[in-house]
Amino acid sequence: MKRIALVTALVAATASGAFAQQAPVALSSAIQSEILSVLPNADLSSLTNVQYAQIVSFFSNSENTRTPSDVAGGVQAILSNAQ
Repeated sequence: MKRIALVTALVAATASGAFAQQAPVALSSAIQSEILSVLPNADLSSLTNVQYAQIVSFFSNSENTRTPSDVAGGVQAILSNAQ
């Protein structure tokens, strides 16, 4: 009986972890607005967790966002590298 309970608990924990990895991620409205102002056709609807983390990290450094072309180039590089 203990084995069944242990296996059930492990399966439940594994399933919830896998679900969390598949959950859609959404950028803040401020970051989305800034991206869409320089890349109006950017598809931000299906970002991977890696892309999301890269974009958030990119925008957290003000050196990366000095000019609109900096923003456009950085975001394009992140979006084109599907991981």
